[in-house]
Amino acid sequence: MLNSIKTYFLNKSLSSKRSVQAEELSDKVGILYNDDIADRYQLQQLVEKNFKINSEDISFLGFSRHRYDKVEKPEYIFTTKDFTLFGKPKSKAIDEFLKTNYKLLFNYFGKEEVCLEVLAHLSEAKLKVGLQEADERVNDFLLNIDSKNLDFFKESSKYIKQII
Repeated sequence: MLNSIKTYFLNKSLSSKRSVQAEELSDKVGILYNDDIADRYQLQQLVEKNFKINSEDISFLGFSRHRYDKVEKPEYIFTTKDFTLFGKPKSKAIDEFLKTNYKLLFNYFGKEEVCLEVLAHLSEAKLKVGLQEADERVNDFLLNIDSKNLDFFKESSKYIKQII
């Protein structure tokens, strides 16, 4: 569990004004997800199928609460240890993810995911899509779908193709 000081500063950064969207956007798609619940490869297949996107144009960043305590974590995973006491990201994986300006950012996580919410808030994207149960401050478009339902990408593709 996050300590109270770190939680305070993470929530404070969520309350700050949302960053201005970047002028230059890539054709990349970013996916923030909870690695304890979702499988990266399954998410990749769903995005490729529903959006006709190549795998090299998809960036993943997963959060894990406990899976990598005793084993080495993959480069696309972060934990609470990858934040400073004051709630600032401090890992290479997070820095790499945040420096890209995405065409679409999928926030595939449910409620009370403060670390993922902060990164979604800090990310630059033309359109940020998330689940209804997540914090509305970090998303432009919300879908009323359960976080365990993989139809999220199928349903969002119907709307996003009309928007973009």
